[in-house]
Amino acid sequence: MRYRGRVVAVCIVILFNILRYGYYHIYLCYLFEKSFFVLTGIFLLVAWIGGRQYDVAKFYAEKDPLTNAYNRRAIDKVFKKQVSQYKNQRKKIGVILIDLDDFKYINDTFGHQTGDELLRCVAECIMSNSKKEDYVVRWGGDEFVHVILDLKEDTLSEYVRSLRSKLSDLDVESVSAVSASIGIAVYPDDGETFEVLIQKADTSMYEMKKA
Repeated sequence: MRYRGRVVAVCIVILFNILRYGYYHIYLCYLFEKSFFVLTGIFLLVAWIGGRQYDVAKFYAEKDPLTNAYNRRAIDKVFKKQVSQYKNQRKKIGVILIDLDDFKYINDTFGHQTGDELLRCVAECIMSNSKKEDYVVRWGGDEFVHVILDLKEDTLSEYVRSLRSKLSDLDVESVSAVSASIGIAVYPDDGETFEVLIQKADTSMYEMKKA
């Protein structure tokens, strides 16, 4: 969770109190009293609490509470912003669709608690396989999307190999093995909108499943 709301709120209160000090104690020549610090402390506390409420609301508006990955609503906005930056730079974006194999069976056999733990572990695994500037999204029940920014040539095959290896090494109670079907699409080669790229990645994933 970021601190932007809290930082902005506290900065506003500090600026307000600097102006308050200048007006009452310098311009009007009022005596400097202890109550000034008491009120300033109260204002800062209220600002911090209010800013935290903003940060929490923003966090849950963008993130999936179970896995801490981004949600579908957040990634659409982010992708459009990145595309507008990349258009004239000839940079590419990878859209990787990851669908867990046999998740329904695991959920039904071992219970939802085990299923939730598996989803959390998979999300952490994908995040550990990503760069700091990338975005990992929980796309559906057992589907994730990894948006790889500034995609380099010939890195996707190594990415898939590394991700499969990390998934197979996951240690989740009662689950003997974790695997996933993976679909790939690249901006702008396979499309210029997120919707088109997801469809392309979905088609790629099902072709992989058939194979």
